[in-house]
Amino acid sequence: MRFLPTNQIWRYWSFERFLTDVASLDIRDVDLWLCNQHVNIDAHAVYNASEVARLVSRYGVRIRTLTPEQSNPKAYNIASSDSQVQRLTEGYYRQIVSLAARLGARRISVNAGWRLLDDDPSRAWDALCTMLRAICHMAAEEGIEVCVEPLSRTQYRLVMDADGLSRLLGEVNEKNLRATLDTGTIARNGDSLSAHLREVGERVGYVHLTNLDPHVFAHLGWGDSRGVLEPGAVLQELEAHGYEGDCALEMTASAYYDRPREVLARSIETLKGCER
Repeated sequence: MRFLPTNQIWRYWSFERFLTDVASLDIRDVDLWLCNQHVNIDAHAVYNASEVARLVSRYGVRIRTLTPEQSNPKAYNIASSDSQVQRLTEGYYRQIVSLAARLGARRISVNAGWRLLDDDPSRAWDALCTMLRAICHMAAEEGIEVCVEPLSRTQYRLVMDADGLSRLLGEVNEKNLRATLDTGTIARNGDSLSAHLREVGERVGYVHLTNLDPHVFAHLGWGDSRGVLEPGAVLQELEAHGYEGDCALEMTASAYYDRPREVLARSIETLKGCER
């Protein structure tokens, strides 16, 4: 398996600092989270695309995945039934696909959006399937895979477990649509990683390899004493079900913001120790 750091805990640092830190740890493959501090993107353009491409090339880093800004209150919601939001969302993902092609990324990782609490869930579900299918068509033109992730359980989300994920994959039914499984979110929901792996099977295209403290709503790094998941057991479970693909190290705890390199180094060391 290949571990891909994300830039989420570098949100108060420059994009170049993220690349410097990653390269200093002899890491070459990353998942690029599209926060506007690092990638100035909206529904109309990627305004600093040339600078992003220049820096990535300078530091010898390969962008394997693009992860959009996509949770409420962001403007882009793939499950919205509002025609104006749909127009903006489609434009945003068109820019993402274009950037992915330019940077050589072969995957974008999305979640299934949310519904307004006074909207009909079936209407939001239909909107989700329509927009996700459109995103898959855009991505397919560039040979890019789309991976969709279930999130933690709330009344406004549409896909939160293996059954919902399997249903979405089946109804959208595009060859380049795969699943992202988040180990921490699955545990937070009280679900089983093995059950997700059995249900989704070969359609798993990506893993967010995250730890958690059930009392704190954040993704923890590996080697953090607050985490309740055992890294060796998680890796063994993935391997037992035949998963050998990329694993994003998506960490979001605010306590990490002032020392992201240290947190990443500890996570990599912890995970590599499990492989020995």
